[in-house]
Amino acid sequence: MGQKKEVKLEDISRALGISVVTVSNALNGKKGVSDATREKIFNKASELGYEIKKEEKQKKKAYRVGVIVAERYIKEFPSFYMDVYKRVAQETTRRGSITVLEVVDEKKEECAAGEAFSDVSVDGVIVIGQLSDKYIEMLKNTCRVPLVCVDYYDVDERMDYVLTDGYGGMEEMVEMLVRAGYRSFQFVGNPLATRNIMDRYMGYCKALERNKLSDQQGKVISDRETKGYYRLDVEVPQELPEVFVCNCDKIAKILIDKLQQRGISVPDDVGVTGFDNFHPQTSAGLLLTTYENDEKRIAQASVGLLFRRIEGKKAGGIHIIEGRLIEGDTVRKGGPV
Repeated sequence: MGQKKEVKLEDISRALGISVVTVSNALNGKKGVSDATREKIFNKASELGYEIKKEEKQKKKAYRVGVIVAERYIKEFPSFYMDVYKRVAQETTRRGSITVLEVVDEKKEECAAGEAFSDVSVDGVIVIGQLSDKYIEMLKNTCRVPLVCVDYYDVDERMDYVLTDGYGGMEEMVEMLVRAGYRSFQFVGNPLATRNIMDRYMGYCKALERNKLSDQQGKVISDRETKGYYRLDVEVPQELPEVFVCNCDKIAKILIDKLQQRGISVPDDVGVTGFDNFHPQTSAGLLLTTYENDEKRIAQASVGLLFRRIEGKKAGGIHIIEGRLIEGDTVRKGGPV
């Protein structure tokens, strides 16, 4: 039996009709190669049996990063989590590597059968948003590469977590409203839907407690659909608070539209705040008072953590990325009338 022929760059180049220089640049993580071309080159190299030396791969950071997001988070445009994915892809490309996106539909998420990226090899995985407990457990049991979760956390030390500052951001939001003179509050959203919404609600409660407004903590309008970020909807109560504090910008916009349909003026009759600062302009042209998450830093932290794990360096733990308050037009600067 003859010795197996060594696969060279020229073989990959000839098979794809691409120059040797382009093949070399792609495999070594250099700039100037599109994501699509880089993906073709990696696939063909794997097919032909070409392997990048481990030390060279680590030096050049030429990795293939798998990204997972639930379909329910990206069904409507614009999508905060899809925007986070784009930032992650940009950061990965900047580091000379590529991303492979896997969108998990509702059936696959609930069944949690099989494994992620079964038809493609990845060096690490970033999970954006909270998926079902069954699906996360499947990932832990089947994934043999490092895992980083964005906007979701657990207590498993095998995974790293990058979080938006829901707790601190909502606490800061309520403190600002109290300083403005608001004393009657209502939280809008389902704290049991996801961990990050629960964090926002707990920050809300802490600020109310500190300001001796704990009687307001239980006033919660829950969305009618608890399964899925983009299915949120609410009914406007007959008795209005002075301000609605919404768990996200999307639900704030839905609420403002419904208030206006009833002839209720925002912010003159009631204040409304959002969270995320993701396309914060309402249909009436108002700018939401909201909390801005730093998507660029979230992406940088997520990719950086994953690469350190891939390279065998210590990472671990929960990393919180702070944002900032955005004071828009949906609350009165001088408080309620």
